[in-house]
Amino acid sequence: MEAKWLEDFLSLSDTKSFSRAARSRHLTQSAFSRRIVALETWMGTRLIDRSVNPVALTPAGRMFRSLAADILRSMHAARSLVGGYEQFAENDHVVHFAVAHTLVFTLFPDWLKRLTDHLGNVMARVQAVNVPEGVQQLVAGDCDLLIGYHHPQLPVALDPNHFPFMTLGVERILPVSAAGSDGRPLFELPGRSGRPLPLLAYSSGAFLGNVVEMLLMNAAEPYALYRCFETHMSEALKGMVLAGHGIGWLPESCIAKELADGHLVRAGSDVWSTDLEIRLYRPVKQRGQAAERLWAYVSNQSVEATVAAEPVPELVVPR
Repeated sequence: MEAKWLEDFLSLSDTKSFSRAARSRHLTQSAFSRRIVALETWMGTRLIDRSVNPVALTPAGRMFRSLAADILRSMHAARSLVGGYEQFAENDHVVHFAVAHTLVFTLFPDWLKRLTDHLGNVMARVQAVNVPEGVQQLVAGDCDLLIGYHHPQLPVALDPNHFPFMTLGVERILPVSAAGSDGRPLFELPGRSGRPLPLLAYSSGAFLGNVVEMLLMNAAEPYALYRCFETHMSEALKGMVLAGHGIGWLPESCIAKELADGHLVRAGSDVWSTDLEIRLYRPVKQRGQAAERLWAYVSNQSVEATVAAEPVPELVVPR
């Protein structure tokens, strides 16, 4: 898929006219039409109903419309995040990161900005990964540092003697739904057996998918869900939840704005949520100068924060 195809599709969905959309995209109508067909071929379904005038979106097109803008924003954000660093790819002053998909867009940008404020410019090469994929890269030596989620019931397969880690923070994953006109969730756990809730799920093997499965296996009450959508990207899942297609579990950092403005609401009590630790891993074997310097700084900050949080021992005066 190419970003320009998404831009073409969004333009067409707004104008409802091939000729007007082509003009706005500075293309001939035939070239524009070929790109829309290319997108439909890649998606494996028709997105545009050409049998009516003005043209309209098919049911699949309407569903994809809610996702396309989020996908495009994520693509541009990823390009901005890593752009300009490729020339330093094999340089000892570059830090190679593998970062969990969600954290690339939530924690990582601000975290790296804080580091550069203290360390100066940090040349970063970043790859968005699923946690198991990031573990493989770290073990294979394809990255210097891994930032990912951890849950005590779903331990990451990394020996701390060979791959030490630090905790960067904790966040919550919770079930959410689009809000109805009354401000209440359109879908709310646990659901009823006669009317199961549509579940927007993570792909098999995705770490967040394993977290959701763990929550459901440990559920204290019966629930009724049916899987109607699957993706490995939380941003895509968020788009589907916002469009009102069902209920989905998302990290709180991913949906902070949508929760604050009321577009998304919690779809279950605290028993359906859990905390996720955010960890920074490295191999014991020394990496490049930049990676070693960054790890040393973060380690020092972590120690200082721990000491500051410890209670001051009570002074006992002998009688």
